[in-house]
Amino acid sequence: MQMRPQHIQGYSIGVVALVAVGGSLTFEPAGASDLSKEPQALVRMAQATEAKGKQRLDTWSSSVKAPEAKKKQAAADPPKPDADKDRGTPAGQMQPQVHANNGGITACFDTLARASSQAVDGEHQAFSFWDQKRPNDGTFRSIVSLRYPHAAAPRGASIIINSPVGGACEATTLQVMPTLRPCNAIQADLMKNGRAVANLAGLALIQLPEDLSYLLLPTAGDGCAIVAIRAIQSR
Repeated sequence: MQMRPQHIQGYSIGVVALVAVGGSLTFEPAGASDLSKEPQALVRMAQATEAKGKQRLDTWSSSVKAPEAKKKQAAADPPKPDADKDRGTPAGQMQPQVHANNGGITACFDTLARASSQAVDGEHQAFSFWDQKRPNDGTFRSIVSLRYPHAAAPRGASIIINSPVGGACEATTLQVMPTLRPCNAIQADLMKNGRAVANLAGLALIQLPEDLSYLLLPTAGDGCAIVAIRAIQSR
């Protein structure tokens, strides 16, 4: 009669341990003699159930915390700018030449290469036109947008026209660069190596060597738009 309370007490401890860790209890009824003979079995069962319960809690915690951690990390890290977006092609890789080459244009490629090197002097993007049915017989035209690292003149544009003429080749480039500098300061710099050849409604046309001409257009805010025209002939 003294053993029964002890058996019940041991059984109660096992149940409390299992419930405390949130485990599920699955067992087969056992007699009092079985419980008294194997007190360590209940302890091992409680420890195993506790480990499983902790594992489930850890898994649940990880599943909840992982998305939250990613959200916090994304909010903490500023978005990285797309270095290649809208940056065009670096200087030295001329898109007009690439377009002409892909279009099967072989005639007058020398003048086109020289015109591109003169009119494209920075990061750029281009759109080109040519007769796809007769790529070597017609005029090749390219419109180029330019980007510069200078705050005073950050953007510009060029137009390239390359044509076979009477068995020879001729190219013309037109480059426009808006700048914050006043036109009189730019004209003073150009006059060091050039000369004024005409006055066009109050605007001086300045001629430099190698068939290069400049027309300076005053803009609002005391700025100036530089218009450069160059003629290139086959050698």
